[in-house]
Amino acid sequence: MNKTYTHTFFLFWSLLGLMYVLVGSHAFMHSIQDDRWLWADSLFQVWTKLGEGWLMPIAFVILWKMHQKSGKRQMVMKALGLTIVLAIVIPQGMKWLFSESPRPWTVFPTVPDMPGLVKSFYKSFPSGHTAFGVAWTSAWATLAPHKYQLPLAMAVIALGIGFSRIHLHMHWLHDVIAGGLLGLGCAYVGIRWSGFTETH
Repeated sequence: MNKTYTHTFFLFWSLLGLMYVLVGSHAFMHSIQDDRWLWADSLFQVWTKLGEGWLMPIAFVILWKMHQKSGKRQMVMKALGLTIVLAIVIPQGMKWLFSESPRPWTVFPTVPDMPGLVKSFYKSFPSGHTAFGVAWTSAWATLAPHKYQLPLAMAVIALGIGFSRIHLHMHWLHDVIAGGLLGLGCAYVGIRWSGFTETH
């Protein structure tokens, strides 16, 4: 795993964890929604899509071309593939286990609607978007050639995906914290299972 990404991730998630301990998920959601940046609704509706699978075929193609001469192509493809499968199956399995976990729309239904957003009311824990976003960004920061890994940018993208889920009133803070840790774990296992051991 990329050390810079991992250290930055744990810094960000430690701050989220501290916020959870000091404030709690409900109060944190209130603070976000009471002072929500309405101009940012559209921005976060786009940003949250980076936690969905549509980007992965593009990532596969780019990494395939980047590793054309490196001799690591098959291992990289296997690592990314395993990471993606784990990051889909495990969070969705946990959502099934915690299927009655209410989303913020259920608890605070008076929050103004956001045009273009499809509401969800249950299966809140964990945040699947956050898990998937952390999984693919940490995998990219590890599997891409060194000068294209962009670990700090990848960690910021992952944090933005998590925050977008709270801003859009789709997940609680604890959903995002759990999803991020789960996503990092999926990437770690997927990369290790592939046999890819290079770190930076």
